[in-house]
Amino acid sequence: MKIFLLRSILCVLLLAGCQQAESDRDLLRVGLAQLPITVDPRFATDAASVRVQDFLHRGLLRLDASFNAEADLADRWSHPEPLLWHFRIKQGVTFSDGSPVTANDVAATLNAVIDAKLVSPLKASFSAIERVEVDSEHQITIHLSKPDASLLTRLNLGILPASIASAPHDAHKTIGCGPYKLTAWSESGITLERRENVGSVAKIRFNGVKDPVTRVLKLTRGELDFVQNDLPPHLLPYIREQKQLNIQTAPSTTFSYIGLNMQDRVVGDVRVRKALALALDRNKLKAALFSDLPVLAETVLTASHWASNPLPVTAFDLTEAEALLDQAGFPRDKDGIRFVLNYRTSTDPIRLRLATAIAAMWQQVGIKVSIESLEWGGFYARIKRGDFQVFSLAWVGITDPDIYRWILHTEMWPPKGANRGRYSNPEVDSWLDAAAAGESQPERKLIYAKIQQKMQQDMVYIPLWYDPVIAVSGPRINGFKPMPDGNLRGLMAVQLQK
Repeated sequence: MKIFLLRSILCVLLLAGCQQAESDRDLLRVGLAQLPITVDPRFATDAASVRVQDFLHRGLLRLDASFNAEADLADRWSHPEPLLWHFRIKQGVTFSDGSPVTANDVAATLNAVIDAKLVSPLKASFSAIERVEVDSEHQITIHLSKPDASLLTRLNLGILPASIASAPHDAHKTIGCGPYKLTAWSESGITLERRENVGSVAKIRFNGVKDPVTRVLKLTRGELDFVQNDLPPHLLPYIREQKQLNIQTAPSTTFSYIGLNMQDRVVGDVRVRKALALALDRNKLKAALFSDLPVLAETVLTASHWASNPLPVTAFDLTEAEALLDQAGFPRDKDGIRFVLNYRTSTDPIRLRLATAIAAMWQQVGIKVSIESLEWGGFYARIKRGDFQVFSLAWVGITDPDIYRWILHTEMWPPKGANRGRYSNPEVDSWLDAAAAGESQPERKLIYAKIQQKMQQDMVYIPLWYDPVIAVSGPRINGFKPMPDGNLRGLMAVQLQK
């Protein structure tokens, strides 16, 4: 009897295992360094959240490969007056709960973001919107309080049902009208399921795997199918040796930088900020830590962007750095130390290695660095509220030149915007306002030239480089192409080898 029972249990377990294996054939497994903070498009600012939300949500418009606005939920729009926009919403589009997408949902989502009570971190980006009116079931009118040249590029904001758009933030739950729906969220990962399973991946699971070595080993063993970025270059030779893996690299729009607190007694002095920049040998850093793949940067936008302007190269000059620190009133003490600087970073091994290398370079000019590494959530929360002297991060997937307003304007101090260093310059504010309102691209380019020059002169951020896109696919994936802004939307159309 016991033997029969044991055999029965084994048969059940084997059958379950076969069913699980069969189910996994339709599951694309993606490794992420950190899971999204939220799937609510009203609150998404971190890169992981934006990446995953591409699968769950759709906006009125979307951006094409050249970062120009094109139709998505809206199939037609017009701009009869500087402060007036009309949009027609496509019929027949539904949310994942089956309810139709209407003008009321679009208006509710946009109105929620600009509602001061909701405290959306995206509110400042939509500050030009005065109100959104529903004209009919599939027609809305957006009234602006001031001209906004970048409005269209921002209208890729994910649209929520009106019932959710007016509700408080719920980071782990959402209803979207994108191609996938959220089916599970745990500490280890997020599972999405295709709403219309036609000719594409049926299910995608985003697994949180903090350690890059572990991510690569899981990929090698077939426990993951895909990883992108957050990979230390010293692992690339090992990855290339794995014949079952396909590695692709491409230039990106991701701008890596060092953030500085303008309100701090030490780094608030522009001479100190310039000295910190001059004391960095960026070529040595990118060669030693990143296989020389990054491209050195001087400003946020890449050289190919229409609003980018050439700037002088920030040199490596220890002598000039020492002189500036002396002028700023920070001589070396008897131990050769000028002051101690707190450098905040995440626990990501790549970020920690970068921080350690930068600290060693600053030590050469008499600056002692105390590195404080925090788990991603705690680190990001402190940076957003200005609790730092120095930190390193990256702006991911930058497409809109209004990023300069977002990170430089006095009105964009958190929580309104992302001017986390609390930079304030009335002249720059006036330029940013003019660039945001102008509708002539050549005129805006001239204004952005002045903004970028002043940003560099004041060393508001220490520029590092544009990170490369590094995508590694397992043998089950066919057809993925990495994109400059690092989005993962291409995974929706890959072919899974079963």
